[in-house]
Amino acid sequence: MMARSLMAALPKAAPGFPLAGGDAAAPVAPQPPVNGQGGVAPPSVQMLVALAAADPQIERRRRIARDAERGVDALDRLHKELLAGTAPVERLREIAEWSQTFETPDDPVLAQILSEIDLRVRVELAKLDIEA
Repeated sequence: MMARSLMAALPKAAPGFPLAGGDAAAPVAPQPPVNGQGGVAPPSVQMLVALAAADPQIERRRRIARDAERGVDALDRLHKELLAGTAPVERLREIAEWSQTFETPDDPVLAQILSEIDLRVRVELAKLDIEA
């Protein structure tokens, strides 16, 4: 009994969809999207990704972040290798090369982070009498 009253309260069909067994020949006009932009559809995810990929500033920040991560990872591996005994020459070269080639960003926050990583790299290399 209660199920019937609930079913009666529900709409018979969603706007834009014909009823099953109803008049299939009667076209139903599609409803325009309703949003606060005057009917303009929001940007798609693909469009936002394409815009982000095309933005050179965002790509530059990603590259700088990858370089910073590479420096931190190299320092971490050096630390583990020093705890185990001695560091291989290729690790020391990798760290020295990173220190000489990293790009200072325009963003002051990123520049500060990278300079702190570079300082730590130079300290570790100085401990082993290696100049960067």
